[in-house]
Amino acid sequence: MRVPLSGCRVWLTRPAHQAEGWAAALEAAGATVLREPLLTIEPPADIEAARAGLIAAEAADRILATSTNAVDAAWRLKPDFAPQGTLYGVGAASADALEAASGRPVARPSGAFTSERLLALESLAALHGQHAAVLSGEGGRTALADTLAARGAAVTRVALYRRRGADIGPARLARLLDRADAVVVTSGEALAHLLTLAGDDHRAALARLRLVAPSRRVVQQADQGQGWTRAPVVVDRMSGEAVVTALARVWRGDRQ
Repeated sequence: MRVPLSGCRVWLTRPAHQAEGWAAALEAAGATVLREPLLTIEPPADIEAARAGLIAAEAADRILATSTNAVDAAWRLKPDFAPQGTLYGVGAASADALEAASGRPVARPSGAFTSERLLALESLAALHGQHAAVLSGEGGRTALADTLAARGAAVTRVALYRRRGADIGPARLARLLDRADAVVVTSGEALAHLLTLAGDDHRAALARLRLVAPSRRVVQQADQGQGWTRAPVVVDRMSGEAVVTALARVWRGDRQ
């Protein structure tokens, strides 16, 4: 049996309720997985406003889910959520989750599944007179909603959950950094929290790890003064198997 990550110790920072499938893929490839989430996912501050937003989204012409967390939260807050417009997911994992939850097809770009390629779809090109609903978490980037509005859409952002940075004490953080060879982050918010936790005291220990990131944007964020010893790697989709593939490309060299 091929175990391309034999000996690799991976700190998996994905929220606990989403980590097991990824951990199983890594362990099947021979990695030792250190499970320690950087973020917790919580209900939104205003649950009634979120439910009202979902009711409005049901009548929207375009419904875009920015994450699997947004999809999960939508049906958790409104189990009978039944959007009627064209559905889109930002990234393959979000699209898959939205298709499974809604029971309807989701519009997808061909080739690499990035936000830019999604926004290049013809059905999102001219939106004058259209209502677009963006299902997301509290805060975060507004680029997607801003682009839709610039193309003429009336945009409703529906905040369905919030992220909170996990409380990882200095001693626990030091042990994780000492034991890991690679760290997997799945969002810019998670990386920002990791860099805050590390601060100056743990910067050097963090810098020696191989960072696995979900996008080039997050890698650019990671490069802001951190000084990684090894170049971060980007997964081609949000899945445990993609993390295995990305790490396997570099792990043999890292061991030498």
